[in-house]
This record gives sequence, C-alpha cells and structure tokens, in this order.
Amino acid sequence: MAPSSTPGKLDGSGPVVAGKLLARKRPHLIPIYDIRIKQLFERPKTDHSFWAALPAALRADNGAFYDQLARLRNKAGIGEDIGVLRVFDVIAWMHQGRQGQVPTS
Repeated sequence: MAPSSTPGKLDGSGPVVAGKLLARKRPHLIPIYDIRIKQLFERPKTDHSFWAALPAALRADNGAFYDQLARLRNKAGIGEDIGVLRVFDVIAWMHQGRQGQVPTS
C-alpha cells in the first residue's frame, strides 16, 4: 500500500481502508462505510452503531428494505452473486455523488 498522509499510520490502514478491505473480502457481510456514507446518513462524528443499525434496518418490517434492494438488483439485471449490501453501497454512493458534497476518502 502507498504511504498514508495520516501521521502514525505508515501502512495506510486507517478505519476507512480497513473497512473497505473487509467489505471487499466479505461483500455479503460488510457494507462500505466511509465519509460519503457517513454524511449521507448524517451519522455522528464518532460512530459506533452503523454496523448494528444497517442490519437492523435490513431486517425491520419483515425485511422490507432488504426486499426492495433485491428488487432493484433484479430490475438492474444484476445477478444474485452481488449481495444486497453492494446494491445499497452503489445506490448510496451514486446518490451522494449527485449531491457533489464529498470527495472520496
């Protein structure tokens, strides 16, 4: 990895990089969580509940949000090998990108 601009993190493995690596390794289990997602959902600066809040939202109302993401995946013609978390990630990133508020981190 390239050196990080964050002091004390010479290998670049801050929380965002670590989260993105985990999301890449386990796409059906770990959502992407970075500054774009944090701002889109107006999460607190120190956020320890996102990892529990998203699965709870996916299960709420008998899985209505999960089912909606699955329908969007099917409508887009994407195979079931792409998990609903990736669908969530793409929709959130696209929405935030249109807002033009935040550069990627």
